[in-house]
Amino acid sequence: MKRREALLVLEDGRTFRGEAFGSIGETFGEAVFNTGMTGYQETLTDPSYHRQVVVQTAPQIGNTGINAEDDESDRIWVAGYVVRDPSRSYSNWRAGGSLEDRLAVEGIVGISGIDTRALTRHLRERGAMRVGVSSVDDDRGGLLERVRQQPEMLGADLSAEVSTPQRYTVEADGERRFTVAAIDLGIKRNVPRRLAKRGVTTHVLPASATLDDIRAVGADAVFFSPGPGDPATADGPVALARAVLSARIPLFGICFGSQILGRALGFGTYKLGYGHRGINQPVVDRITGKVEITSHNHGFAVDAPVDRRHDTEFGAVEVSHVCLNDDVVEGLRCLDVPAFTVQYHPEAAAGPHDADYLFDRFAELMNTNA
Repeated sequence: MKRREALLVLEDGRTFRGEAFGSIGETFGEAVFNTGMTGYQETLTDPSYHRQVVVQTAPQIGNTGINAEDDESDRIWVAGYVVRDPSRSYSNWRAGGSLEDRLAVEGIVGISGIDTRALTRHLRERGAMRVGVSSVDDDRGGLLERVRQQPEMLGADLSAEVSTPQRYTVEADGERRFTVAAIDLGIKRNVPRRLAKRGVTTHVLPASATLDDIRAVGADAVFFSPGPGDPATADGPVALARAVLSARIPLFGICFGSQILGRALGFGTYKLGYGHRGINQPVVDRITGKVEITSHNHGFAVDAPVDRRHDTEFGAVEVSHVCLNDDVVEGLRCLDVPAFTVQYHPEAAAGPHDADYLFDRFAELMNTNA
């Protein structure tokens, strides 16, 4: 079957021509690449990819189809999808359909048949940038003009756009040991699942939640979730994190949640050149000295020197985890209040699972502060 032609244009004018994949149409977003060889369904349904066009560096995508169990939210969040070689068939005992059919049903515009290696090298050299993908307009100049009219990710306030509109609860597996209030800034389903395995009932609250909302559910601790956008815009969640620290309620944050804690402690944040996105990132836990292979999805980071402790309004703080590729801060630990975070994803459903112990550390923190 001959596919419709498609066009990809980056904001600096670099152009790739390929074939339509998924829905027919036109889309815009920030072009980013993901180095994971597995877990494309988790990537597509991760709210942290809101308003991003994801380039898969693995050459063939779609081999295992789509199933009903691996979604991390109730929809696909990526703005567009770029693959080199979409699998012409799928085979997996859990599969209920093809990847392309799912993309088409949800209106996700994609492109295939392009040199994703060349595109990835370009983004590594020039940085993540705005992009347009079209299978309805072959005019490169017109598409480029529309790309440059799109908003940039720097300064984008997106967490409220992906947050739950109302509270919901995920019960503990077996006997309940603790209750956690999870602030949904773009939470993935596997977070409350990992907590439930440890006897935690999780009340997932909207991004606009207050300290009174947290207390109303009888929370033993607070979790700040991953999410999309620029953390410098998230003043509401930062104010809530400061209130939680002042109340000495145990706090754990992941990814965007780590940046929220960083800001609450007085650190700045900054945009990485092309970000960390994949499931093979080496991080050292400076507390244990252990090196973990971890899953990442972040384009921003906390601006904190890694070589010393820091005195803050809430006491001493240290950088607990560091990326071994580029020395980016990957975790914070408060020494005088019960709070810690990591920038990467211990809840990564597609793996790896080296960092799953951090949920045990969270449970220990709640037990110590009970």
